[in-house]
Amino acid sequence: MTRFAAWLYTGPVGHLYGGLADWSELMGRYLWAKARGRDPFP
Repeated sequence: MTRFAAWLYTGPVGHLYGGLADWSELMGRYLWAKARGRDPFP
């Protein structure tokens, strides 16, 4: 059971969480730049 839990956290669930965290930060920074009236892609 411990091996399965470790595989789950470091496998599909971990990668999904990492991807969602990256995209959330990207969109947050983009929206914050747009809200301040700055170019999000300098």
